[in-house]
Amino acid sequence: MKETISFRKIGLLVLSLLIFQSSFSQENFLPGYVIKNNSDTLSGYIDYRDWEKNPDKINFVSQLGKSPNVFTFNEISEFKVGDEIYVRGIVDIEVSPIQVEYLTDSPQIQLGRDTTFLQTLVKGPKSLYYYRHPLGRDYFYIKGESGYDLLLYKKYVKKNDGSPKIIESKKYAGQLTLYLNDCEAIQDKLTRVSYKKKSLSDLFESYYKCTGSELTFEKEIDKGHAEIGLLAGASYTTVKFTSAGFPHLVNGGFNTSVNPTFGLFLDLILPRNQGKLSIYNELQYASYEVSGEYESIVDENESSSTTTDIGASYIRINNLIRYKYPVGKLFLFANGGISNGFAVSQKNYIRRESIFYSDEKLFEGEAIEDPRKIETGFIVGTGLKGEKLSFELRYENGNGFSRIISLSHVDNRYFFLIGYRF
Repeated sequence: MKETISFRKIGLLVLSLLIFQSSFSQENFLPGYVIKNNSDTLSGYIDYRDWEKNPDKINFVSQLGKSPNVFTFNEISEFKVGDEIYVRGIVDIEVSPIQVEYLTDSPQIQLGRDTTFLQTLVKGPKSLYYYRHPLGRDYFYIKGESGYDLLLYKKYVKKNDGSPKIIESKKYAGQLTLYLNDCEAIQDKLTRVSYKKKSLSDLFESYYKCTGSELTFEKEIDKGHAEIGLLAGASYTTVKFTSAGFPHLVNGGFNTSVNPTFGLFLDLILPRNQGKLSIYNELQYASYEVSGEYESIVDENESSSTTTDIGASYIRINNLIRYKYPVGKLFLFANGGISNGFAVSQKNYIRRESIFYSDEKLFEGEAIEDPRKIETGFIVGTGLKGEKLSFELRYENGNGFSRIISLSHVDNRYFFLIGYRF
């Protein structure tokens, strides 16, 4: 138990340090510009963080190596870095609860005010803007005569025959119908457009194709990407039994097992945050086999000798959350998640020779009755990743294959893994 808790703490500590360092230490200055409130334009470099939520300030330098100036929406009206343009906006936001358990039964829109940098999704005679609030809520805006108009959307609950039903108030569809009224060809899309980046951006793209108007800027929607590859390495396994009985297992003195392991992986890189966060999945083959011996001597007339062989081969499905932190041209990463191992074979053998006075007996059979076929566990690991190769040290704690309530069986595995990306 102490070993399990220790590795869990180590994994959480490594992950926390990576997130802390990434949030406060890493710099990524890219060419860009800022437009000050007095309309002056400054060219230079902006510390680009691939923001998941709209930033409220940026670091700007006129030349690399200089100390950065911090600009907020109080000093600048617009900035561009990479393929992203942000504009200052004093905007309405809908403030009703969005969590399902807190939805109200009122369709009435509740508005608040906020000042932020809006991300430009489409710029031209008809423009579209996006704001992801610090609390994780999405808002979309169109450019009106007096500023940025919020596209209105709300979820609420309506009871139907006593059963609550979630209703969507899609006033934004009517707003867009008026805003894009010079193209009849998109009317069908207007009835199906959803309150999401891609759906709304696709609608505006269709509008510009329809009207032939000049589109001065369009933000490519981040979709993330997938990486696939092979992994191979070695596992080091120890087993531990805990029980008030079963002394031949609890005190069996089992050896350790070193075995090869291999598999396939699919790493789903999430959009934004410079691809640092991903959902890492594996299909892995792993096995182990250990043996233990136990002697019980009551006196010269009564004794027993027990040999136990425990082992299994698993096809494992591992699902982890991975966070990467750049170190030069490499990435230091930490991950954690769960594992489900499906036994394709098991070794579950006991041999006991006992002597009671002149009576000698031999018993052979299952060491653990009705062993479970699916082993679950948690995983933590850390390693280095290059363009093609990765190296990882990993710890896994599994629940073994004992179903017996009074017999706890824990498998502790340590892996050294090499991955290759295609």
